[in-house]
Amino acid sequence: MVEVTLAPASRLRAPGQPARATSLAARAATGFSKLAGGNLSPLQARRAGRLSPLVLLLILLFVWPLAMLVAGSFRSTSPFLPGVWTLEAWAQTFRNPGTLTAILNSVKIALISTAAATALAASLAFLSERTDAPLRRLITPAMALVVVTPAVFYAIAFTALANPYSGLLNDALRAAFELETPWLAAEGWAGVYTVLILKKTAITYLFLLGAFRALDAAQDEAAYIAGAGPVRTFFSINLPSLAPALTSAILLGVVAGLQVFDPVLILGASQRIVVISTLLMNMVGGAAEPQYAQASVLSTVFVAAVASLYLVQQSYLGRRGFVSVAGKGRSARPFRLRQAGPTLGLFIAAYLLIALVLPGAALIVTSLQPFPGVYDGFSLRRYAEVLQWPRVLEAVRVTAILALIVGGATATFAFATAHVVQGLGRGASVAARFSLLIPMAMPGVVTAVAISWAWLSIPAFHQLYGSIWLVILALIVVATPLASQIASAALSQISPALFEAARIGGASPSQGFFEIVLVLAAPSFVAAWFLTALMVAGNLEVPLLLKSPGLNTVAVVAYNMQGSGDFGQAAALLILLLLAALAIWAAGQAVLWLARSLSPRLARPRTAFQPNQESAS
Repeated sequence: MVEVTLAPASRLRAPGQPARATSLAARAATGFSKLAGGNLSPLQARRAGRLSPLVLLLILLFVWPLAMLVAGSFRSTSPFLPGVWTLEAWAQTFRNPGTLTAILNSVKIALISTAAATALAASLAFLSERTDAPLRRLITPAMALVVVTPAVFYAIAFTALANPYSGLLNDALRAAFELETPWLAAEGWAGVYTVLILKKTAITYLFLLGAFRALDAAQDEAAYIAGAGPVRTFFSINLPSLAPALTSAILLGVVAGLQVFDPVLILGASQRIVVISTLLMNMVGGAAEPQYAQASVLSTVFVAAVASLYLVQQSYLGRRGFVSVAGKGRSARPFRLRQAGPTLGLFIAAYLLIALVLPGAALIVTSLQPFPGVYDGFSLRRYAEVLQWPRVLEAVRVTAILALIVGGATATFAFATAHVVQGLGRGASVAARFSLLIPMAMPGVVTAVAISWAWLSIPAFHQLYGSIWLVILALIVVATPLASQIASAALSQISPALFEAARIGGASPSQGFFEIVLVLAAPSFVAAWFLTALMVAGNLEVPLLLKSPGLNTVAVVAYNMQGSGDFGQAAALLILLLLAALAIWAAGQAVLWLARSLSPRLARPRTAFQPNQESAS
């Protein structure tokens, strides 16, 4: 017998390839895996080493800003000024009575809005997926429209709908009942809660929809055989099975409630409602001397609180099993509502009216009115004025550039990272995914503060302050979690064997990624780009904090118009932006359809159960 000893893969190299570079890359990738608690095979180590710049970029964009944010809470000055290490910022932050008020307001808003939104979302998801309720098929499309509408536009729409002076609903109630005192007030706590609950309901609904669809009918049948009715079956069998999705939705809702910014800034200013995000804005952007250290203290506490909530959720779920999808499963039998059907149909209609129809109609009517409260002489004058103002045209140009650059870069980075994660060990992939989700624990204001500490602390990058490049960096960080979720879902359906086959055929890693992975995932890539661009266009806090005085986005201009009383112009600008977004989405879908028609590689692959007609014959 001849014994053959194979050399370690880290020592193998192609002709002409530097041995030291390959070895260093492999050792770096292996070290990253060990830190993450996983083990890489030599082949995986070389692959990770070749893509180490992507891993480095992940660290620079997500891990380093968080570390600098914590370090900044112990500094005595702004990021770009010399200072000393001190604990004074911690003492000053919690001696300020406004800090406790902001924290209590944020906690109150988060808990109340999350409880209401989760109950509404679960009820609507149940009606949509488990009953024969009227109008149930309209719920999902309406929820998708509410989700893609930026929060700043949603808040402005409710201002036009129910402000005490010229709100459309208040004017209608005055005319109908001849009352001088307005019934509705969008400004203040009621408006903040209404906007936040409706917005969070849509997000939570889409989060729970898949879990409701995945319920196995076999469990219901077993409960019926045992004598349980539909209601008891739902609460005893289905609801416990939904625990992972429900707890995740509640955690997401609480985090979103703690991060609330746009509704409070637009609807809560009249009553001086202060939450964590607006307090951070005042510390960094509103004070005569920016208080970066105190903002870092508050941001660090915020991130720690969100991380603690996540750990509590994982501890709760880790002790339980929630298997509800098994082999040969089938759809659950819908509940027959009978006499309750019309009543629940009215409930669905009322929600759709309040959440979607009335806000959209308010923006359209306000954009056509000559003045707020005047209901004759409707015209397109506001649209013409908006399109002629230089500041609006400049804002549109800046927003388009940001949406194009940030959307494309974020989608590409998310898909590339998801592709790399597929080839890593378990520990390294968990570490990478956790890094991508860090911004979910950091609202836009916190991210802006973290980015400022991370980049402005370097002398060579001082000139980034007030430039569009710092805004781009922060927006990429803010938008990456959304894009990464879309990318992970899309790439999970593409077998890694296709990429490996391309590599065996001589394709380079980048060529295999762009020509195989992105081509097959093109619809999801376009969706990630579009949703990211829409998020960028509607983001208010990052441009407000990091922009220079002459660098405005459409969201900032609309907010300034709203604050100065130009309601018609603000509504017209928002309508134009939404129409542009719909046009871009339609164009993207048309391009994908044309590409599928012209290129067989973009055609949908035949499934394993679909026979080949030629071979069958």
